[in-house]
This record gives sequence, C-alpha cells and structure tokens, in this order.
Amino acid sequence: MTKLHDFTLEELMIFCATLLGAIGVLLKVIFTSKCKKIDCCCLKCERDVKAVIEEERLEKTGHSGTTPREPPPLEEENP
Repeated sequence: MTKLHDFTLEELMIFCATLLGAIGVLLKVIFTSKCKKIDCCCLKCERDVKAVIEEERLEKTGHSGTTPREPPPLEEENP
C-alpha cells in the first residue's frame, strides 16, 4: 500500500482545514498591515497607507482627526 492509503478521510479533512486556516491567517496579517509594499510569494500589493490609517481612525473615532480650514474673517464695512 502507498502512504496515501494510510490516511483516513477525517485526517485528510483535518489537514485541509488546517492548511486553509493557515492561509487565512496569513492573508489577514497581510491585509491589516500598514506596509506600503507587500510581496509574499505570488501576492504583490502596493497601497496608500495614509488612506488606510485615516479609514481606521474614522471607524474608531467617528471623525478623521483633521480640522477643516477656517474661512478668512469677513471684513466689516465702515460707513
């Protein structure tokens, strides 16, 4: 018999679930990182890190943390 016949169906399913779980954890770490360039095996990604940080800040606090510019004061007319 070959080595493949030594595995039961349950063991094969456990192996597949473990492998998919490991890939899922790797993808979670990659997509939540603050790296500008990501290059892992065949996955390559370059993204705008400032936009990611601002989005997270908006989700956590409800605002982007930047204050809008104030308009210049109106000049009063002297009659």
